[in-house]
Amino acid sequence: MNVSSTSGNKKKVAVALSSFSFWFVICLLGANWLLQTVKPLQYVKTKRFVPLEQNPLVSKFPLFFESKERPQLLVLGSSMPMEAIARYDARFSNSLNEKSLNEIRMYTGARYLEHLLKQKTGQSVKAFNLTCVACMASDAELILRRAIEANRLPQVVIFGIGPRDFIDNIAPAVGKSPVCELLSDRITLPEIFASFKDMGEATDLLMSQAVYMYKVRGDYRAALTSLSCDLLQHPADLFEVTQAKNVKALEEATRCGASVTTATASTQMPKFTDLPEWKRRYAPANFKRYEAEKSSFTKMLALCKQKGIKLIVVNMPITDQNRELIPKDIYKLYQNEICKMAPRYGGEFIDLDGSKAFIPSDFYDSTHMNAIGGKKAQEMIVSSAQTLGL
Repeated sequence: MNVSSTSGNKKKVAVALSSFSFWFVICLLGANWLLQTVKPLQYVKTKRFVPLEQNPLVSKFPLFFESKERPQLLVLGSSMPMEAIARYDARFSNSLNEKSLNEIRMYTGARYLEHLLKQKTGQSVKAFNLTCVACMASDAELILRRAIEANRLPQVVIFGIGPRDFIDNIAPAVGKSPVCELLSDRITLPEIFASFKDMGEATDLLMSQAVYMYKVRGDYRAALTSLSCDLLQHPADLFEVTQAKNVKALEEATRCGASVTTATASTQMPKFTDLPEWKRRYAPANFKRYEAEKSSFTKMLALCKQKGIKLIVVNMPITDQNRELIPKDIYKLYQNEICKMAPRYGGEFIDLDGSKAFIPSDFYDSTHMNAIGGKKAQEMIVSSAQTLGL
């Protein structure tokens, strides 16, 4: 009986060892372990791509969570407040190189904003700039929640928003953005299932957390694309083409000493080259995404009220040409709902876009301010704030 049982077990082992499926699973587990341990993408050299762990879009978050600083003020939002702050700081304090897009994206300071706050309050204020490219409202809510959980409770949060932060058709789905991927090790199972009504999205996030290969598959695809584009000397996407044109135009204007007076700039309607990209972001109107981002924004407002954080929501300015691309029905919702929510939760709302104080020469493309526009925006935020709670 024992001999027969032993013989049967040996046969089962032999069958397993000769099975393709068995060895396929072993190879997958080995490859997953190797990729997670070695992280070979860190050795990929291409100007178009860096792995998630080094990505300038989100590299400032480890700097914040791993530092011992406890800033009184956090700045959150997308590239609109990010560039407004960084571009003028490059001139105000020589903190970074304004021509380096990576430096702008990785910049964690807010020197001019701190300077303005000191003038207004009479005390030194330490700010940490946690803005990042393509940050949606759900990303900002997650960042703030993780900061609070890490015992980094700020006194004040300035959150720069725009319609894109609630309706972007190009942005990754909720839970799949670089911000969420970087902070995913802190997401609990109840949060996953509470955040997604779509079971497919929850399953995808579970897979990303359980299997490293699945989580970084987009990084490897982007790396191969970047290497191919470097080899062929070809732009990787429309955004890269647009950025190259904008930088070239800016350098040409600077070289020629071009200047525009306020009188003519206010009536001038330049042709911004990034408008086709924004048309794709805005249309068709994504009401499902809007409701999901609105829900995250509501959670953020409630969290600030619960924790006693002074939240200042700033509706960032955009150009008329960009605004005209937004579907009227969803833009009306944004104005009637999002722009009116902060005061209901004890927060403050500053409408820079509705102020009509910004002219085309304050922007370097249809949504992002240059240094002059950034200076004006920060001054208006500080001067308009009724109470800073510092």
